[in-house]
Amino acid sequence: MVNMSCYIQVCEDENDEPIEIPTEDDNTLLLSTLVAQFPGACGLKYRHAESRSMRGVRLVDGRLHAPDEGWNYVFFCVFPKGEIR
Repeated sequence: MVNMSCYIQVCEDENDEPIEIPTEDDNTLLLSTLVAQFPGACGLKYRHAESRSMRGVRLVDGRLHAPDEGWNYVFFCVFPKGEIR
C-alpha cells in the first residue's frame, strides 16, 4: 500500500507564519525540499505538547522522519550554529 504525501507546516522561527511543505509518499520530508524553501536549513525542531520543550526531528540519509505523533505540529527550521538569519 502506498501512502499519499501530505503537507506539514514549517516556519523559520516561532513568530513567523508557516509555509506548507509536501512530504514524500513514505511520509518523510526530503531535506532538499526543506532547503528549497529555507536556504541554509539543516533540520527541523518542534515544541512538544506535553513537555513544552523543543525536540529535534530525526534526519537519516537526507530524509526527515515524522515524530511518533506524526507531522501534527508546527515545525521550526534549524540552521547551523553561528549563522545569522
